[in-house]
Amino acid sequence: MIATGIFILLFLTLLAMRSKRRWPAVVLFLISMAAIVFLLAHHATDQLNLSF
Repeated sequence: MIATGIFILLFLTLLAMRSKRRWPAVVLFLISMAAIVFLLAHHATDQLNLSF
């Protein structure tokens, strides 16, 4: 679900880049990057339930 949200944010960023104003694209890009970093940190710190 989160990955879908990130994809939508990146798509909206691409659409915002086509406008004449730059600040919406920059804001959407920063929000997207924060979501990607949060997702990476969540998965990197997740414990693996392995039993050998």
